[in-house]
Amino acid sequence: MVELAIPLMMAYLLPSFIAIMRGHRSWWEIVACNLLLGWTVIGWIFAFGWSLTARQSGVTVSERFHDSQEADPTRRWVTRR
Repeated sequence: MVELAIPLMMAYLLPSFIAIMRGHRSWWEIVACNLLLGWTVIGWIFAFGWSLTARQSGVTVSERFHDSQEADPTRRWVTRR
């Protein structure tokens, strides 16, 4: 019986494991959805799909204008998220 219970529990919590391992920005909400609604199968599928969505990037890209004619030095950097 235990041989079956452990793999089933791991499969049930798979969306939570994926979200935590990927560092998903909504990992806590995914775990809650998985625990509270996972038994409905639709809730498990929703949590699984959500755990695979893109996570928020922490990278900020800065570009420098190469226009030497610009008079205002404060406008030389543009930051995009």
